[in-house]
Amino acid sequence: MQQLSPIDALMLYIESPNAPNQLNPLIIYEPSSTETGVVRFKAILDNIESRLHLAPSFRRKLIFPPLSLDDPYWVDDEHFDLEFHVRHIALPKPGDWRQFCILISRLIAQRVDLSRPPWEIIVIEGLDNIEGLPPGSFAVLYKIHHACMDGVSGAELLSVLQDLSPESTGGRLAPPWQAESAPGQYSLLYRAGKKMLTRPTHTFEVLRKIFPALRAGKSIEKRSSSGLRVPHTRFNQTPSPYRVFDACFFPLSDIKKIRSLVEGATVNDVALAIVSGGLRRYLLAKNELPDGSLVAGVPVSTRSAGSAGGNEISAQTTKLFTELENPQQRLQAICSAMFDNKAYLNAVGAKELASLSTVMPGQILAYMAKTALSVSQKMGRDLLCNTIVTNVPGAQVPLYFTGAKAVKMFGGGPILLNISLTHVISSYCGEMAVNVTACRKIMPDPAFYSECIRESYQELLDAVSM
Repeated sequence: MQQLSPIDALMLYIESPNAPNQLNPLIIYEPSSTETGVVRFKAILDNIESRLHLAPSFRRKLIFPPLSLDDPYWVDDEHFDLEFHVRHIALPKPGDWRQFCILISRLIAQRVDLSRPPWEIIVIEGLDNIEGLPPGSFAVLYKIHHACMDGVSGAELLSVLQDLSPESTGGRLAPPWQAESAPGQYSLLYRAGKKMLTRPTHTFEVLRKIFPALRAGKSIEKRSSSGLRVPHTRFNQTPSPYRVFDACFFPLSDIKKIRSLVEGATVNDVALAIVSGGLRRYLLAKNELPDGSLVAGVPVSTRSAGSAGGNEISAQTTKLFTELENPQQRLQAICSAMFDNKAYLNAVGAKELASLSTVMPGQILAYMAKTALSVSQKMGRDLLCNTIVTNVPGAQVPLYFTGAKAVKMFGGGPILLNISLTHVISSYCGEMAVNVTACRKIMPDPAFYSECIRESYQELLDAVSM
């Protein structure tokens, strides 16, 4: 049994019926590297079953203390059924990229069952009409609740299921597993009471350590750009239950060329500049571009080597400088703003900021966040940001699943509260993907927005040769 950290619990409480808080890694494989040139669903099941012991979260479900007096716990699911979690479907005709994105949109809009281990794997065949994919290719969509893990630990979990060569190490006999008994309600109530008695001391210690760092960060904040004002956009509405999904792929070699436009620019800075240009083009086409800059929320991993799963993240916000027409000037401004953000996090400490979440239960944190957002919306303001842009680095060597080689690795992220547009930046084997997940109500034309993203990338690449 393991209790959720306050940040993990926050990921659970902050979702709404229309906005499940789920990570959705998506990988496309081609089977020519296997012995037979095909991958049977039974082989996939056997492969996954043989590796369940390598990641305990595969067989853990949630239980809640009485009256929600404390954060929930992970316990073994004594009725765990692998075939409930791993499913097999075919892409409907015409089986092209647009139909694929429509199917993914529908699948990620559906909530995972929180009465069971909160994850699903969906194997999708019939991708033969998607341009650039070899015959027989299939996709694997993961649906994993954010309470289980953040993007970095999610990538580590996926590595458990994959190999570095076509010779699969799965399919072997796994060690026997016996579910541990879950505690009763009286035991959970006792634990909650005991924790309440120790919370004031813990809170004092956290605040004592972080206040000096916050003062140091404040001086840096004053030297940086003036405070962020978040303009209202179509992306800042309560989401509907319907989703759209799309992804754009760019060579990492080109991204590195674009970095040369601005000394000190990072791959993440370039990704933000591509998103910024795409948002600018999209809102200009709608005649909705605000005078002030759009603001992005950028999650920051605080994970250290050897950390277990769960969420170890902090966050920062940054201007996207969408009011600037010149793409090189936008990249320069984003690079400078991110440098200031890093200086602030270095002074304060991302881990120290994250530790503030431990001074109160996740349920209270979520209530405070939802209340603040509700009040800000009634005042005609957007409190946090206009969109999320999160970077999840991937492997730069080929990976294999049940003998099949991964050819594309990308995926979507959750949309939450009143932030109805999320960008996930991922990379794999020399290719960067800009993945877009949005509410269908606020973005009914995802293919057009993807074209805006591609034009923004091309605009930056053209600036390299000028």
